[in-house]
Amino acid sequence: MNTTANPVPRRLPAGACISHAIKSVRNNIGYAFRISWPWYLVLAAMNIGIFAIAGFAGTTEAEINFGIYIPLVIVAAIVTILAFASIAVNWHRYILLDQVPVGGELFRLDGLTWRYVGNVWLIGLIVGLVFMAGMLPLMLLAGLSDAIGVAAIIIGLAGFVFVMISTYRLSVKLPAIAIGRRDFALRDAWAATRDNKQPIFLVILFQFLLLIGVAIVFLAIDFTLALIGPTITLVISQLIQAFLGWLLAIFNVTILTSLYGFFVEGRDF
Repeated sequence: MNTTANPVPRRLPAGACISHAIKSVRNNIGYAFRISWPWYLVLAAMNIGIFAIAGFAGTTEAEINFGIYIPLVIVAAIVTILAFASIAVNWHRYILLDQVPVGGELFRLDGLTWRYVGNVWLIGLIVGLVFMAGMLPLMLLAGLSDAIGVAAIIIGLAGFVFVMISTYRLSVKLPAIAIGRRDFALRDAWAATRDNKQPIFLVILFQFLLLIGVAIVFLAIDFTLALIGPTITLVISQLIQAFLGWLLAIFNVTILTSLYGFFVEGRDF
C-alpha cells in the first residue's frame, strides 16, 4: 500500500468518488450503526438529563436558571464533538485498515480522537481567519456605493466557495490522523489535492444538494406526522431527525476517507 503523497497530482473523478462513498455507506451501514449507537445512547441520556436539570432549576418552564443551563450546554457540546470524532476515527480505520473496534474501543477517546478534534478546530481556525481577512476590506468598501456593495457580495460568495474547497483539501489530513500517521501534515494534504478545485467543488455541491433534499424529505414527513397527533409527532420526528443527521454525518466522513484513499494512497474507485 502506498502511504505517501503522490508528487504528481491525480485528477479526482467527482462522480466516481460520490458513487464510491454511497456504496461504502450502503454496504457497511450495519457496521456504521454498531460503532455509533453506544455514543448515541450516551448523548441521548445526556440531553435528557440536561433538560431535566434545566426544568428543575427553574420555578416554571419560562424561568430556566441559565447560570446552570449554559455550562451544561457547553459540556454537552464538547461531549458531542468528542463523540462524533470518536465515531469518525473508528469509521476511517474500518474503511482504510479493515480494523473493527472491540470493547472499550467503541468509546475511543485516545490520542487519535483528541488529535482529530484538535485538527478539525485548527482547520476551521485557518480557513476562518483567511476568509475574515479577505472579507474585512470588502465590508469596509461595500458602503461606498451600490455597485461596490454588489461586487463585494459576489466576491464574498466566491470567497466562501474557496473556503469550502480549502477546508476539504486540508481535511484530507483527518483520515491520516485516524490511522495513526504523524508524517502527514496539513501542507501534505494541500499538496496532494492541488489542481483539483473543480472536482472537489462538485463533491461539495452534491453534499449540499443532498442536505437540501434530506431537509425537504424530513419536512414532508414531519408535516404528515403532524396530522396524527402532537405527542407521537414529537417522538417520531426526533428519531427521524437523529437518523437522517447520523446518516449524513457518516456519508461526509466517508467522503473524506475516499478523498484520502484516492489522493494519498493511490486507490481507485
